[in-house]
Amino acid sequence: MELEQAIFTRRSIRKYNDTPVDRETIEKIIEAGAWAPSACNVQGWRFIVIDEKKVLNEICENGAAAFLKNVNQAIAVIYDNRTDNVEYNDYIQSASACIENMLLMAHSLNVGACWINFLPTKKKLRKILDVPPYYDPIAIISIGYYNQKINERARKFKMNELIYYNRFTGSENNVKGNFKLKIRRIARKCYMLMPVGLKKRVQKILNKNEKKFDN
Repeated sequence: MELEQAIFTRRSIRKYNDTPVDRETIEKIIEAGAWAPSACNVQGWRFIVIDEKKVLNEICENGAAAFLKNVNQAIAVIYDNRTDNVEYNDYIQSASACIENMLLMAHSLNVGACWINFLPTKKKLRKILDVPPYYDPIAIISIGYYNQKINERARKFKMNELIYYNRFTGSENNVKGNFKLKIRRIARKCYMLMPVGLKKRVQKILNKNEKKFDN
């Protein structure tokens, strides 16, 4: 698959069939991530392949995206958080570049994948995955083969709405949207603080509104 085709046709896939992704393919996906650029060439990413349903269920029960309970395989991407560039969180940028490489490689291998950051708190996820404090969980990538047809989707904005030269000259100021954002942030924080039993009840509601296939 050509790079341009991979970029323009990749979609987030959330529903998979029962065919497992073999270890060699998973390692190809991870290797693509490890070739991404990283701040100061630290290459501080590490990868935890999760293929035990018990672990995936525990992550889901503690506040992850509801569809994760139907996933059989995933890759947790963590990154060394010992950086002096806290202003721009360069370790998060480095991990994000790595994740995008992984998504494109997965797509080129006809493996469905979804970048998940609707997850338990970092403290809780560290505990579940035995991650030391000097590594930050950045995201989990669910993976699997799929049967559904991938729908073509247009982007939300035209290029002339996205590009500026030398100065930002946009006039975006959505006060109503800002208020809704504050409410969502408060709701998310409250959700994260809920006990597991209550989270399970809330997840049933969230699951009805969660995307199921691709985007």
